[in-house]
Amino acid sequence: MKCKHCGYEAPERAVICPECGEILPRISDTEDEKKTSRSTEPDSFSMPFLGAAPVEAEEEEQEEIQDPVERKRQQREKKTRLRRRITGIIVLVLVVVICVLYGVFLGGYKLAVFRYIKGMDYSSGSLYTAVIPDAYVDYLETTYDTTRREVKEMVGDYFVSWNKNYGTSGRMHYQIRYASKLNDTDDLRALEEDLKSLYGISVEIQKAVEVRLVIYDSKKKWTEDAVFVKIGGRWCSMTAMDTIDYVCQYDGYNQW
Repeated sequence: MKCKHCGYEAPERAVICPECGEILPRISDTEDEKKTSRSTEPDSFSMPFLGAAPVEAEEEEQEEIQDPVERKRQQREKKTRLRRRITGIIVLVLVVVICVLYGVFLGGYKLAVFRYIKGMDYSSGSLYTAVIPDAYVDYLETTYDTTRREVKEMVGDYFVSWNKNYGTSGRMHYQIRYASKLNDTDDLRALEEDLKSLYGISVEIQKAVEVRLVIYDSKKKWTEDAVFVKIGGRWCSMTAMDTIDYVCQYDGYNQW
């Protein structure tokens, strides 16, 4: 502080000016504390509670305005999740049911039996030729100078004539009376030799089943024994190969 009498800068807490002995004026402790507190506060200082109340009131008002919309959105999302969950459960149940039905009715060789019977019933060359191996198709093309497509057409035309004279197209049903698996290696090798001697094809048979079928065609009923073999992952019919060979050999028994 400066001495008002002589202008000497006295120490901070001096009471008397060391130069002239004049008593130095003092600022009261209260004013000093106020000055100190004012100097340490930032220019933009404000008490937290003074600005918080309007902000909270504004947020509450905004929540009250948006609450119905948000509630509807959450309800829609909940319904959407519920529909998706129900749809997923239904799809899973359908897949399980289809797998069970496939295993019971069309699993393994049963699908070949279905194609074998329904190929005749619906006069479908595509269904009937689905139970022959590719090596056998090569044999037909080489032996009778024909193609896979022509074989399908000939077989379809043959069964159209057969159903007209002997059957009732579209009303043929069947039952598998019994099925006997041929697990013996000698039986499988014997079937391979039959295919080689009859059609000149060399294939490996993984499995074989001898099936007795009861076939119903309108009021007619008969039994038929057929052998189905698994070649290269496909179940094939030995009887179908025999029938197709005769159809190609005799031009469909002159049915067209």
